[in-house]
Amino acid sequence: MDNIELGNGSFVKCKPLTLEEFDVLRLGTKKEAINKFKLQFDIEVYKLDNSEVIVKDQGYSMLFYSIEDVEVVYLEVSNCPQGVEILAGKNPFGKGFPDHTKTLIKELSDALDIKNANLSEQLLTDMDERLRKLPNSSEFKKKHILHFIAVIGQLLSEKRNAKWKMILSSDEKTWNPYLESNGQQFQITADLYENIYNIANYDHLLIGIYRINN
Repeated sequence: MDNIELGNGSFVKCKPLTLEEFDVLRLGTKKEAINKFKLQFDIEVYKLDNSEVIVKDQGYSMLFYSIEDVEVVYLEVSNCPQGVEILAGKNPFGKGFPDHTKTLIKELSDALDIKNANLSEQLLTDMDERLRKLPNSSEFKKKHILHFIAVIGQLLSEKRNAKWKMILSSDEKTWNPYLESNGQQFQITADLYENIYNIANYDHLLIGIYRINN
């Protein structure tokens, strides 16, 4: 059992599925994929005979307990670009976040019991391996999203010669970290959010998002 936290603080219950489990459930129902989800969100959604719903999104699969739950989760994801509100209440450093990235990386390394915390792609790979072995991996990821931004972003800043840039969100309270390189801004917060909250069985979280942006 897993939970997806919505922006209003409520939770939607769901269950990660392997692709094999998804295929077994899909073949067990004679119903076609629900077309509106494919058109609106580019995901495969099938309603099972007991009103439960299975979803395949970019190669990852989950079981929800109602169509309404799927709708509310994907509407929130689609309406939450550029990290707006994702870090509400989660960034105690505010505009000064870049000054604390090294401390956050050290805290994350200690929490995962990684002794050699030299910033590198290998560190991200090692962290992903430790995350996979945690019994409470999903909750740990949700709690440490700011740490993940720090370690991925700091490595990207070195490899791409990028600089941190903090932007105040529309709520006028939350400072969101961006990176700027060669006059272009990019951020990793939304990618992390989607993978942590909506793809609970993603095994290569940190190195995967790093490579997408490098």
